[in-house]
Amino acid sequence: MSELTLPLTQSEAFERTCKKLELPVQRIESEAGTCLVQSRNFPILGTFSLVSRGPVLSPGASETAFIAKLRQLIRGPMVINASEGGSGHGLKIMSGSELAIVDLNVPEAMRASLHQKWRNQLNKSQNSSLVVRNQPLDLKRHRWFLDAEQAQQRARKYRSYPTGFLLAFAAANPRQARLYTAMLEQAPVAAMLVLKHGLMATYQAGVTTPNGRSLCAHNLLLWSIMIDLQRRGVRQLDLGRADLSDGLRRFKCGTGARLETLSGTYFSAGWFGRFKQRSNTTIAAQTA
Repeated sequence: MSELTLPLTQSEAFERTCKKLELPVQRIESEAGTCLVQSRNFPILGTFSLVSRGPVLSPGASETAFIAKLRQLIRGPMVINASEGGSGHGLKIMSGSELAIVDLNVPEAMRASLHQKWRNQLNKSQNSSLVVRNQPLDLKRHRWFLDAEQAQQRARKYRSYPTGFLLAFAAANPRQARLYTAMLEQAPVAAMLVLKHGLMATYQAGVTTPNGRSLCAHNLLLWSIMIDLQRRGVRQLDLGRADLSDGLRRFKCGTGARLETLSGTYFSAGWFGRFKQRSNTTIAAQTA
């Protein structure tokens, strides 16, 4: 499993965080791959299992066989948010999101992959008085960022991981939750939080100010993140969803990121997969 590039919700770092918060998780793995399963209890409905962006398979492994094993071990209703190319093996209930993924390479190659406008904005920020600080996330030191990001969630009406989860991640995975801050005359004008998990890292949150926007601070921060992670041996940076707005897509794709579309969200009640398998067998027999 250590050689697999695992998205955040399938990673050992995420597993450690859930366990620290006493959230029920179970890992199913074999030579074919790995899968982290979360459990949630809902009033009346009971317990549901959730597989987020998994399973992650070894090269050449059969997804069908792995899902069959998973269903033998995990009983009851299951929701699978399948990764790119996955089938989910159930009833599709939601289309997949579009993600921006940066493949981290040597700095010269990454800079050559930047879109011209993005590169020009980076040049502007690099020629400014901005200075980037790279620090492990700390509650006392970075309360301003955590409060600003929560306020931003309320203002823009979106939801992300709460402060408690981010601090638990930092505690369970020392030095792997890192805040990159753009400083102007000793004052923060923008910041980005990145969670490192094995061979992959995830951009988690970012805030900025009018000064930060005018100086293209987010370009400088994201470029600094890409360089730092590549030096640390990280292979991919997940920038999150690129399908929320045109402006967001342009900014993320400007880094040279490729777009990856998740297969979708599937519901399986156990009996559904068996019914589908019997139906396919019957159809095959009738058409033979």
